[in-house]
This record gives sequence, C-alpha cells and structure tokens, in this order.
Amino acid sequence: MQKTALNFDWHFKSGFDENDVVHPISAQSVNLPHTVETLSKNYFDESLTQGLFTYQKAFTYELEENHRLFIEFEGVMSKADIYLNGEHLKHHVGGYTAFKVELTDALDKENLLTVKVDSRETPDHPPFGNVIDYLTYGGIYREVSLIETRSDAVDYVLVDGTEKNMSIRMIVLKQHNTLKVRLDVLDETSLVESFKATMQNDTLAIDVPHSLTLWTLEHPKLYTLKIYLNGDFAYETTFGLRTLKVDAHHFYLNDEPIFLRGLNRHQSYPFVGYAMPASAQRKDAEILKDDLGVNIVRSSHYPPSRHFLDRCDEIGLLVFTELPGWQHIGDETWKAQAIKDLESLAIHDYNHPSVAIIGTRINESQDDAPFYRRTREALKNIDTSRPTGGVRFFGKSELYEDIYTLNDFVHRGKNEGLSKKTKMTNKNTPYLITEYNGHMFPTKAFDDEMKRVEHAKRHFKVLDDAYRMKGVMGAIGWCMNDYNTHSEFGSNDHICYHGVLDMNRHTKYAAAVYASQRDKPYMNVLSMMHIGEIPGGELKEVLVATNCDKVELYKNDTLIGTHKPSRMYKHLPHPPVIINDLIGNQIEVHESFSKRDAARIKEIMLYMLRHGLKMRLKHKLQFAWILFKYKMSYEDAVKLYTKYVGGWGEKATQYTFKGYKDGELVTTCSKGSSDTYGLALSEDQKTLHHDKTYDVTRVNIELKNKHGERAFYAQEAIEVKTDGPLDVIGPVKRPLSGGIESIWLKTLGKGKASVTVSSENYGVHKRAFDIV
Repeated sequence: MQKTALNFDWHFKSGFDENDVVHPISAQSVNLPHTVETLSKNYFDESLTQGLFTYQKAFTYELEENHRLFIEFEGVMSKADIYLNGEHLKHHVGGYTAFKVELTDALDKENLLTVKVDSRETPDHPPFGNVIDYLTYGGIYREVSLIETRSDAVDYVLVDGTEKNMSIRMIVLKQHNTLKVRLDVLDETSLVESFKATMQNDTLAIDVPHSLTLWTLEHPKLYTLKIYLNGDFAYETTFGLRTLKVDAHHFYLNDEPIFLRGLNRHQSYPFVGYAMPASAQRKDAEILKDDLGVNIVRSSHYPPSRHFLDRCDEIGLLVFTELPGWQHIGDETWKAQAIKDLESLAIHDYNHPSVAIIGTRINESQDDAPFYRRTREALKNIDTSRPTGGVRFFGKSELYEDIYTLNDFVHRGKNEGLSKKTKMTNKNTPYLITEYNGHMFPTKAFDDEMKRVEHAKRHFKVLDDAYRMKGVMGAIGWCMNDYNTHSEFGSNDHICYHGVLDMNRHTKYAAAVYASQRDKPYMNVLSMMHIGEIPGGELKEVLVATNCDKVELYKNDTLIGTHKPSRMYKHLPHPPVIINDLIGNQIEVHESFSKRDAARIKEIMLYMLRHGLKMRLKHKLQFAWILFKYKMSYEDAVKLYTKYVGGWGEKATQYTFKGYKDGELVTTCSKGSSDTYGLALSEDQKTLHHDKTYDVTRVNIELKNKHGERAFYAQEAIEVKTDGPLDVIGPVKRPLSGGIESIWLKTLGKGKASVTVSSENYGVHKRAFDIV
C-alpha cells in the first residue's frame, strides 16, 4: 500500500458546469483543507457558504500493473460528485463522513479530477431539514489522499480486545480466491506479536491471546498493526486496547470507575470555519486535556477530524462522538442517510481507543422508536465494544441506548444545578449529563466582571451537583469554545457566546472551573480587584479557582487572611476558595481601637458591605458607643469605612495571592492598578511542517499589565505583516477583542518566515518561524 497526499494546487471556482469535467478550468488556485468562502468573524451573510462549487486537480500517475488506485476524501461539505477524466465515479452524501472512490478503470497517465461540491442545506440528509444551531460552511474542508494497493485491497480492519484477548476483523476487496495473511503488532518499531491466517472469502475474523498493555488515560498505550497479504504489505492502523462498560452509577475504563468531566466541542474556527489542518485539530485536543483538565469531550454534533481523534488517542482523552444532526428527524430518505452516516462513523473511528461512547440518536430530537431501534441495531452490528448514548433534552424518554444521556438546562443561577435523576429516568439506568449552561447564560470574553464571574459560578454549581448526585456518571458542559451559527441563534452577529473559551480558544473565567480540577498546581483569581468595576464599589467577595489546599491574601504586603476551599462546592475534587473578608486584622493593627472594638467595627463594616450599607439595630448601638468612646465624628466613621471597605480616593492597592499545596508555596498571583501595559505575543508552535498539506499556527496577541493580567476592555488596533512563505488567515488589520486577539498563520512553502505585529500605542513585535 502506498498513500500519497493530494492537497496542493487545486483549482476552485463558484458554480458548476458539466463541461468542466473534461476541460481544465480557469480558476483560483487553492490548497486543501479549503472553505468555499472566507467569512468575517461575525455579521456576515451565511448564504455565501451555500451553493454549487467546483474543485479540480490535474495530476500525473503511473499505476503499476495489477495494482489498484483509490482516492479518499476525509470530509466534503455536504454532497460531492467525483469525476475522473470526464467519467462520473461516485455521488457521496454527508459532510462529516470520509469516503473512498476507486479510480483504477478511469485512470490515465495524465488525469483531470473534478469534484462538484453542493453545500446547500437540502432537507434530504442530516443535519438539515430544519434550523440548526451551528454553521456547516462548505468545501473540501478535510484532506484528500491517493491510495495505491495491489489487486487485493484491504477495505478496513477493526481491532479491539480485553486484557487477555484481542479481536481482529478485516474486510478485503478480493481478486484472488485464497490469501495468506500475516498480522504484525508493533510497539513503535519493535515487533511484539505476530499472527498468521488464511482467507477464503472477503472477511477474516480472529480472536487471539496477547501480551499487550491496556490503554488508559494516564498511560495511553498505542500499537501499530501491519497487515501483509500473500507476503506484500497491504495495510496498517494504529490501535489501543481497553474495555468499556457502564452501570447505574459509573462509567468504567478497564473496570476502573471514572467520573466523566468534560466539555462539548464545535470544530469551527474564525474566518475559515471547518477548514483547518492537522495541527489546529490536534491543538484543540491538547487544550482540552492539558489546559482545561477534562477527561472527555463530546464531538457535538457530528464526527470530528481523524487528526483530533489521533491526538485524543495519544494523550488519553475520551471522546463521545455521534451521528450528525440537530433536533430534526426527516423522512425515510433522510433516515436511511443517517444510518449510513452512523455506520461510516462506526467503521472509521473503530480503532481509536479514545472513542468511548457513540451517540445513536439525533441530538435533542423527539422520540422515534422504530428509527432509534434501527440506529442501535446498525451500530451494534458493527461495534459491541462501546456503550451507546442518545442525547435528549427531556425526561422519561424512550431508551434504546446503553446510557440515558441528557441535556439538562434547569440551572438559572439561584436554583439547583441539575434535575433529580429520578425525575428524568429510572434510578437504575446509566445516566450522563451531556450539556448544561450554554445558552442559559451566554457570556462574552469582554463582558463586565460580574457577568464573567457569574458564568464561572454556574459551571461550578452544575459540576458540583453532578459530583454530589448518586447515579450520575459525569457531566459534559456546553461548551468548549464560542462558534459561528445561523442567524436564528446567537447574539444577532452569527456567534453563539456559549463557550468557556472564545472562538480563538482564549479563556474566559469559566475555563478556570475546569482547569482547577486538575492535580497540577493551579490558581486563577477571578477578579481584577478594581472597585470601579463593581456596582457601588462594593467588592464583597473574590472567587479563586484553585486546587490549592489554602490561599493567603496579602494587601500591600500585609497578610489579610488565610482561606480554605469553600464548603459551598464541597463535592468537587477541588472546590474554589471564596474570600469575603478583605479587611483581616488591619483595623486592629493600624488603628487605635482595642482588639474587641476593632473586631466589632470589622463585623459591622462587612455586614454593611453585604447588605447595601444597612445596619442592624445591634450594630447601630455598638457603633454609636464606639463613636462616643473614641470621640469620633460621623465624618471619621465615613473615612474609616472608605479606607477599609470602599477604597475610593485611596492610594492604589496591590493584592497578592499565594497558593499552597501540602504546605508548600506552589503559585502566586498579583492584582492591582497599573498604568504600565504592553503587548505580549505567544505562538502555538515555532516550527511548522509544510508537507502533506499546509500547516498553521496561532499567534496570540494580548495586552497585559505589570501583573500579567489581561486588559479585558482594550480594543487596540493592530496590523499584521508577514515575511517569507507565510500568510495571514483573515484581515491583516483588526482590533483586540477583550484585550486579546489571535492571528492564524498559514504556510505557503518551506523556509524562514516571520510575522510582525504593529500597534500605534504599544509598538512593534516580531516572531520568527521555521517552515520545514
């Protein structure tokens, strides 16, 4: 088997003419992945992404005698007709499923490959037929490859197993009656197992003992299976072995119970939608696992890129994937296509050990017993190794899946985080929360501090309830990142601001809820500590997302207090610290009151702070006595309150937070006013790989103060210039949004390259890259 990438030097145009399949078109030169229309970040015409489009590629190929040639498309949105040298070879329906086409009989030495792409949202196939809360864009948005095989071609191989036994199923597109098969299992380059068999028909199924290490989240062990037919190399796949099961209380990986803590993900990016290559897809998996600390991601509401799944396999991140769709169930033609999509998903994603749950129900659709019996049967005919889910948004629904998976949006800020399980389903039913929050409290990265904190609190509350409730195996929040959507949804600008990250994967305060549940030392103070940002200047509490055992708070280098994790969220692995005393013992230290009177004054001040300057009768009498005792005027009392609570007119204050784990100082954070700001640049990778297709990197441009805090309300204009084989995705002039912006850079070739970011107020900054 020989696989050749076919991603460079395509030609693209809007519209399609039947005559184009036999003549080279004069059109724009593009590389794959490609989107049919580069959009603005928001406020655009979504119809620009829908229509008929033509992609064409001329290539030379000399096929060895008795060999066969296939072309594989990993994703074309949403229908594709494939022509080679004027001959129509295949009509494919479904924008999220990979497909192969045999080119052998139509192949010449000089070839003209034409692809008609139909990205219209026609109601004959999922996810279309009604409104959907996300854009599907259009184009050949995933990669394309040529695959040359000998006459006997492996169609696919499915590998799974237990601690002791391994099962291998193989389908071969045969031309010989008998095939001798050798299957080699490699640990990197070392051969660890080898099996032999003889095939008399198209299918081989073997079950053999093994000595392989199981795949886990902490040690995601992967192997390579290489297959030889009649002595010739024919196929290879990466796999990992692990067992999955569920019961009324838990999800089990290799018989070990795991609480599933995760987020949903849309695979879209600014400007180019779905059309991002491997490095961007892989980076999303790393953000989820390493930065956000989740152990599962739901690929809502469709199968993700193989590059994303590959990285999940490598780093140990579970995936809940599902057939494409959103609320709507169509006619019989539509249902038949949904089942085809599900079968394709099941086969293509089978060998990914990270794929732990497969959704066999259209997201948030109504019950349809005949249809969902068919989807379950279709999936189980291929895959019995994984539990199935079916995401609904109402209780007492018909259950044909292994897990009752529910989108629970009951939480509105002051009430319970989740509905009672028994209100939704039977207490003995395996139960997983698959969405919460999201549209219930849309939050922008540049919203005011109180809203950003409330956003975080809502995620804390739901997650705490999920850990508390018996019979809940996990909770997957809505969602990882903001995303473009149809005009019927979002904030009237084609963006749903539902993420804990923005579209460029920058953090909002709510991201800290998940990041703080990791074991790696972490502390994020969810406040700028500026009283002018708070109504009335009343900074009543400070929420600290952390996994530290205790947090010390210093005000201008004076210890104010030591704080432990809050009992309010006690069921979390790492509850946040809530600080509601910014006075400490300062009154006693810095004023002439007795210790007892200082404590009384502090008590009264904190009560007034939390109750809108109101005082109890007891407090009024106590304060009157203190005024009399220390010969203080009313103005003296106001100054005292202002000094220790209000802070108006006082010299700028600096706060320092110190986090401790196991008695050791592990992290420090400073907050306070600053007139010193500067642009800070960081990049995802400095070495890019222009190989099978172009590569991308994200350059983050953030305006920060001396404490390292983002200038959340900055809209500074920046201009970007590149030098060398590097291009900017999107406009070269744009503002910061919420004090930060990302520039996605795209390779044009190999060599040295650089990007320069200019700002009128914050200077010129440059970053260099190697493109290999």
